[in-house]
Formats: sequence, C-alpha cells, structure tokens
Amino acid sequence: MPIDKTKYPAEWATISLEIRHDRANWRCEWCGAEHDLPHPMTGSRVVLTVAHLGKDKPDGTPGDKDDKLDCRPENLAALCQRCHLNFDRPENVEKSIRTRHRKCAEDRRVYGQLSLLSDLSE
Repeated sequence: MPIDKTKYPAEWATISLEIRHDRANWRCEWCGAEHDLPHPMTGSRVVLTVAHLGKDKPDGTPGDKDDKLDCRPENLAALCQRCHLNFDRPENVEKSIRTRHRKCAEDRRVYGQLSLLSDLSE
C-alpha cells in the first residue's frame, strides 16, 4: 500500500534513509534479512521499510503507531516486509473485520434486508 505522505513529516525520506542505512546497515533490525536479497524464510526479495513502533514518550504519554510525525529514533525500526506486516497484523485484522461489517451493513440497507439482530420495531 502506498504511503500517505501528508501524514509524515517533510523530512521523512531523510529520516527513513538514516534509520535503514546508518542505523540498520540495510538489514531488518528484527530478523536480519538483508535489503534487496532473497528473504531467508520466504525467498522473496527484501524491501526494507521503517515502522513506527508506538513507544511511550519520555513524559509518559502513551505512544501511537499511527502517529507518523513521532519520528524519535527509539520509536522507529528498519523492518523487512515480513516483520513489518507481522507487527501490524492485529490492527490490520481489526480494520479488515470493521470494513467487512460496514460493507455487509451497507449491502443490507441497499437491498432492504433486515439483520437478525436488528430492532424489528423500526
């Protein structure tokens, strides 16, 4: 999925490159897979990404993985696609479930179907 650049700081390209190149030396910080080579587990070509981890802030404020402006080094990790997708899996599953429910509800409205759990007095 392409990134929405409006949610990231203007200097995101530089920050991302620093994390992937300077800090991680073009390797996944979690599994060690090397950028642009076959992944040791999947065999697919590795593209290194930078994940927002949602680490709590120094003042105790809870972190938020969706806050793409929080570019503290400790809140970022250079990850291969496999590690990044696994890290985001719980949110992606929840979002998928919500989307499926929303689309089913829209279909019921469009086609005039009632839900078994809907209030029949409407």
